[in-house]
Amino acid sequence: MRQNNWVFFVSRRFSRADTAGRSSLTSVLASLGIAFGVMALLVILSVMNGFQMGYIESILEVSSAHIRVTGPEDALSRLRGLPGIRSMAVYTEAQTLIQGSYDSQQGALVRAVDEDIVAEDPGFAKSARVVNGSFDVSAPSSVVIGYELARMLSVNVGDTVRILAASGDASSDLFPENPELTVTGLFKTGYYAIDSSYAFVSRSTGESLSGHATNAIAGIKLVHPDSDQAFLSRLEREFPEVRAESWRTYNSAFFGALKVEKNMLLILVVLIFVVVTVNIYNSMRKAVYERREEISVLTALGARPKDVQFVFIANGLRIGLVGAAIGLLFGLFLSVRINDVFSAAETAVNALNLFFSSLLEIPSDMNFSLFSPEYFYLDTIPARMLFPEVLFVFLFGVLSAAFAAALASRAITKLKPAEVLRYE
Repeated sequence: MRQNNWVFFVSRRFSRADTAGRSSLTSVLASLGIAFGVMALLVILSVMNGFQMGYIESILEVSSAHIRVTGPEDALSRLRGLPGIRSMAVYTEAQTLIQGSYDSQQGALVRAVDEDIVAEDPGFAKSARVVNGSFDVSAPSSVVIGYELARMLSVNVGDTVRILAASGDASSDLFPENPELTVTGLFKTGYYAIDSSYAFVSRSTGESLSGHATNAIAGIKLVHPDSDQAFLSRLEREFPEVRAESWRTYNSAFFGALKVEKNMLLILVVLIFVVVTVNIYNSMRKAVYERREEISVLTALGARPKDVQFVFIANGLRIGLVGAAIGLLFGLFLSVRINDVFSAAETAVNALNLFFSSLLEIPSDMNFSLFSPEYFYLDTIPARMLFPEVLFVFLFGVLSAAFAAALASRAITKLKPAEVLRYE
């Protein structure tokens, strides 16, 4: 180990010369390129994770659960004692046509649930946030509807909605003529498809609308969601009379689209690293050419070409480490404070707009917003960081620079020290 100490010494001397000499700009730009790539990739990953995990949690906690089981209610009731279940909700549902104020009509999925679902399922209560009224379906003919559905029907808490039609089968009772339901609460999940099409009533109200269904549905939420396949296998063995489906297949199209979208964004951002890597490769090849005399002297003194090559690899590793560390710090900061950054940008743009409008005496009532709720179904920009992804991005930034330096330094093995020293 002591015999190779000179490698690190020479690498430090070369790094100082690069920092203070004519190659300083190239080294700084290379480090800044790595920093920008790491920062951009971290911010994009954190925002994409926030969107994806927010949508997935809303779907799993409110709509489909981890396991969706259909069968007779007596069979479903026996499932509650199985190990690994976090919560279980038995319900029925029907597609309906709802009429609100001003004769506005919308299709909606009316789900009949137990009256104590909020107390029995904390995950559901957390995801289906009540924005007005309360999640109370205990009163006869009461309903809790999604925030967007209420907006489209032009109703609020205390108003009544009318069920014009409801789906059912041959076993259903006669549908009552235009039953009216009183809105007791509005909920919001942040996922537009749920907020615009879901309504919840009690089991007794559901039976009055579409009759007593032969089969019910159970939404099972597992303690470990990744154990869904093992749970399905157990249901198939022990409860053949029920039909079960995992959340992976029930929402496969939507989850697959999210995964493809995230992968495409990753590919686009990785192109930043490709450009930076090419830049580092070219700068290292130039450094090898400019230092051919020093390389030849080191080789003539007994240094092996691989050791001299490692000097330049260590320099590339330093560039990558500095750039990745800077990008990591700024990326984490932006991810945590992403909403504050957007708010600051909006404030700056609105201030400039007001300044120039006043200067030019042009009336302007424009209020700039990057993600206006009028066009985007967003209250805040979600951001979630996962340690494996952060570590991968950091190492990718460091190793890409080291890889470019390793490719460029292969030219050292082609140098002939005797000829370089003779002519130089």
